Amino acid sequence: MKDLHQKVSKNNLCKIIFTDFFDTLIHRNVHPNYTLKLWAKFLVRELGLSISACELFIIRKDSLRYLAKKQKKRALEISYEEVVKEVYKRLRNNEYLSKCLYSNFKTIFEQADFISETSVQFKNDDLITSLEILKKKGFQIYLVTDIYLSQAVMLKILNFHQILPIFDDVFVSCELSKSKEGANIYPTILNKLQVSPNEVIMVGDNKRSDIINANKFKIDSVHTKNLKHHFRNKKNLFGSDTTSFKKACKAVERSCKQSKHQYSEYIINYYFFTERLYSRVRKDGIKDLFFLAREGLYLKTLFDNYQELNQIEDTHKINTHYLKASRRSGLLVSLKPLEQENFRDCAKNFGHMSGTKLLDWFLFSAKTKTKIVENIALDFEQVHENIFESAIMNTLREDVVFKEHYETNRTLQKKAFKNYLYAFKPDIESEGMALVDVGWGGTMQECIYNFLGKNIPVTGYYIGLKEIYQIEPNTKRFGLNFSLYPSHDISFDILKANGQLYEQLLGAPHGSTLGYTFENGVATTIEFYDENEKYVFDHYIKDLQEFMLIKFEELFLTLRPINYTQKMAQMYMTDMALRIGVFSTKKKIKFFNDISKGFYQNVGENKLGLAYSPKQLQLKKRNLIKTFLRTPEKVFRFVVKVKPYLLAKGFYWLSSPVNLVYYYMKFNFWIKKKCFPKRLL
Repeated sequence: MKDLHQKVSKNNLCKIIFTDFFDTLIHRNVHPNYTLKLWAKFLVRELGLSISACELFIIRKDSLRYLAKKQKKRALEISYEEVVKEVYKRLRNNEYLSKCLYSNFKTIFEQADFISETSVQFKNDDLITSLEILKKKGFQIYLVTDIYLSQAVMLKILNFHQILPIFDDVFVSCELSKSKEGANIYPTILNKLQVSPNEVIMVGDNKRSDIINANKFKIDSVHTKNLKHHFRNKKNLFGSDTTSFKKACKAVERSCKQSKHQYSEYIINYYFFTERLYSRVRKDGIKDLFFLAREGLYLKTLFDNYQELNQIEDTHKINTHYLKASRRSGLLVSLKPLEQENFRDCAKNFGHMSGTKLLDWFLFSAKTKTKIVENIALDFEQVHENIFESAIMNTLREDVVFKEHYETNRTLQKKAFKNYLYAFKPDIESEGMALVDVGWGGTMQECIYNFLGKNIPVTGYYIGLKEIYQIEPNTKRFGLNFSLYPSHDISFDILKANGQLYEQLLGAPHGSTLGYTFENGVATTIEFYDENEKYVFDHYIKDLQEFMLIKFEELFLTLRPINYTQKMAQMYMTDMALRIGVFSTKKKIKFFNDISKGFYQNVGENKLGLAYSPKQLQLKKRNLIKTFLRTPEKVFRFVVKVKPYLLAKGFYWLSSPVNLVYYYMKFNFWIKKKCFPKRLL
C-alpha cells in the first residue's frame, strides 16, 4: 500500500501503526446489518427458538438502542456483555427460552457472531502485506475498531484469517466504552501505551472517525477510501433473499445434472432434511441421535459433516450413533410369548410369504426347520397372502418343537439386542430415545418402543411420513421434508412420488440386519448382503454418495450467508421434484432401472429389484384424467412412471408430450393460489 509506506518513510518518529478493521483490513460481501441477520439465523437454529431470524435481529437492535439511551452513550460503546444479557432477558421474559442457562446462551451468542462474520468476510491483502512488512521492520501494530463485538470474538476472527500475529494488541470500542466516532478512544489508547501522537499513524476508511478525529489529537493518518466497497454496502441494501437462495440451489442442481452422477441433485433434499433435523432436535433438547440402518449411515455422515461445517464446539455437539436394525429385526426383538402374540404387526410387513420363508424369518437353524417340516404334513412351499393367519401358522402354534425354539430364539433376540443397544451407553431411561431414518411409517420405532416395554419415549425423525400409525405421546414422529401427519398438502403428494429413490440413493456398504446374536460374549448383528445389492452399491451408489458429499459442502457454503426460510426450501424441493419426475431422461431411467435390480426388499419373500406394473396406468382412466385436471398432484405418482413404461415398451419417442405436464401443474397451482386463496377446495 503506497500511501502507508510513503507516510511512514516521511515520518521518522513513527514507530506505531493503528489500523481500522471493517472496510479497511477486512471487507464484507453483504451489508453490515445483514451480518446481524445471519447471527440471528444461527442463534434461532442452535437454541431452537420459535421466532424468526428477522424478529431476533430486531430484538438485538432494540436492546442496543435501549442500552445506549439508558447509558447516554453511542451504540458501539455499549458493553458486549450487557447486550448479551439484555437480549437474554428479553427472550426469557417472552418465554422464548426455557431451560437455557445464561452461560450457555452467551457461548452460543458469541459463536453465532463469529460464524456470521467470518462467513461473509474477505481480506484486504494489499494492506495486510504492507502491515506484515512493517511488522518485520520493528513497527508495533494495533487494531483500533468501533465494533459491537467483544475483544474475545475479534481475536477469534483475526485468528480465523491467520493475521492475529501481526497485532500487538486489539482495542475495541465496546470493551473500552469509548469510540473513534466519539474521538475519546484515541487519548485513552495513547495513555495506555505511553506513546506520543507523533509516533503513531492511523489507517482507516472512515474520514471522520479514522482521519479527522485522529488528527484532533495530532495523530497522522492514511485514508483508505475503498469507494467500491462502500458502494457495494449500499447496493447490498437492495436485492432479494429469495433470488439469492434460488440462485445458490440452482447452481448446485445444475452442476449435479451436468455430472455423470444421475440423481445427485437429490443432495438438495438431503441437505434441507439435515438442516431441519438439526434445528428440530436442538429445539427438542435431544442429546443423542440413533441413525437406523441402512439409510441412516449416509444420513449420519451428512449430519456429522453439518456439525463440523458449522464449527460446533465438541461440548455442544449432538452425539450420533449408528444402530443396525431393520423392520425384520425390530419385529423379532419385540415379539411376545407365543400364547400372547397375534403377529398383527408382522402380518402388515411380512405376511406375504411361504412356510419355508416363515421358518427362515424366525432365524431357526437348518436342523430345527427340518424337524418342524417333518412334524407337520402341510405344503411349506406354498405362498400365502397372510402366512400368520394360515393353516400352517395355526398348526405351528401347537407344535412342540416350534414352540420350544420360538421361545428360545425370542429370548435370545431380546437379550442380544439389549446388550447391543446399551453398548452405545445411552441415557435412555431419563432422556428417551431419538431415531432417524428415511421413513415411511415408523415400524422400527414402534418395535423399539414395544421392546422397551412402552415405558420409555421413542421419537422418530424421518425424511418423510406416508403412513399413520396409532401415534401415542411417547411415540411422536415427524416427517421433516414431507408428511401425511397431521395433514398433507401439494408438496407432500409431489415429494412422496419417487420415495424409493430416497432409499436407493442412501444405500450402505453392508447387508440387511436379520437379527442379533452373541459372538464371544459380545452382542452383534446377523446380516444378509445380497451379491446384486453389493454390486449396485460398489458400482453405482458409492461414487454417487462421495460426489453428493462434495455438493453438500458446496451447498452449505453458498447458503450460509443467505437468510432464507424453510418455506423457500420447501418450494424449491417441490419444484425440483416436479422437474425430476416429469423431465426424466433415458440416462436417468436406465440408472434407476440398474440400481433397482439390486434393491433388496427385506419383506415377505425378500424379492430383489423393483418393477412397475402397467396396470397402474390403466385402471379407471376416466377417473385418473378427471383427477389430473382438477388436482394433478394426486396422480403425480403415476405421471413419474409414464416415461419409464414407454421406454420399457420401446415407445420413448412418444414421451415428449409428458413434458407438458410440468407446465400444466405449475399453471394449476398458480390458478388455485390466485383464484381460491381461502383453500376451501
